[in-house]
Amino acid sequence: MFKKIFLIAEAGSNHNGDLDTAVELVRQAALAGADAVKFQCYSLNSLFAPEHYETALKLRDGRWKDEIQKYTFQPDWHKVIAAEAERSGIAYFTTPFSPDCVDHIDPFVPFYKIASCDITFSYLLKKVGSKRKGVFLSTGASYLKEIDRAVKTLSAFSLPFICIMHCIAIYPAPHDTLNLRFIETLKNRYSLPVGFSDHSKGIDAAIFAAGAGAVAIEKHFTLDKTQEGADHKNSLNPDEFKCLVEKIRLFEKTIGSARKTITPREAAERVYARRGIYSKQALKKGTRLTYDNICFLRPNVSLGAECIDDIIGRKLTMDVPKKHPIDLSMIDDFPDDAYKDHV
Repeated sequence: MFKKIFLIAEAGSNHNGDLDTAVELVRQAALAGADAVKFQCYSLNSLFAPEHYETALKLRDGRWKDEIQKYTFQPDWHKVIAAEAERSGIAYFTTPFSPDCVDHIDPFVPFYKIASCDITFSYLLKKVGSKRKGVFLSTGASYLKEIDRAVKTLSAFSLPFICIMHCIAIYPAPHDTLNLRFIETLKNRYSLPVGFSDHSKGIDAAIFAAGAGAVAIEKHFTLDKTQEGADHKNSLNPDEFKCLVEKIRLFEKTIGSARKTITPREAAERVYARRGIYSKQALKKGTRLTYDNICFLRPNVSLGAECIDDIIGRKLTMDVPKKHPIDLSMIDDFPDDAYKDHV
């Protein structure tokens, strides 16, 4: 699953309540190189207590309810979107905001996302866990003890994966709030894959998160940033998302592995660029090698400069011309294992 960094185009509610737009978001996400496209599945009735919501947020009119209803992902869209995702070669999944939604979308998704706001909603976590599919668990505005409980709840179901998504629940999140070092803390604490749900502007933080060890990156995605709606202006358009994909894939090529390797081209450089041991002048058989009668020159075609301590004071077994490489056959009683120590 995470052999390469998993790139998620978070379409969210940027479909604007239009199925054709949702389908186009899938197509454009695939063309941009995303590994998955994700939508959010909520409704006014399943997510809000309107009267108390208005009181808590001091809302003076009900226009927000109209917006919620406008941006609701319709239940009959899942089959259409899943089919388009399959045709486009991209994974499709959602963030369910109710236990009932989990049952409805399960036939169409390979894994789930738990939103930061629901990390303490244990009933929803258990419902998702019961489907035995992978989970991306977002952690915005969460204390470690809350993440602990959520991970424990999901882990009880032996899921294919739990990817903890480091997240800052600010829209947009200033760069000085992102705290990308916490990715390493999450990896060490849970021994699970850790990703980054990025709400900052641009693509820089997502690339930096890859450098910090994130195995999944989620960015909001839109067809047009100038559209009305809460998420459009903080999203990447197709060209920007494609640029992100290209930068992340370049990073992966660049970062390589933790194992030291020498490429064939580098091996050639070892010959041409490194110094070998040469005779400074013509030397007779039986001459003892000293710093005065040898020199160190390119290319290294026989004994390298690193062998100097093994040959100083030893006798030559033959005549050696001036500026000629010194090799094992010319040296008396050269220790058998000495050369191996330098290879």
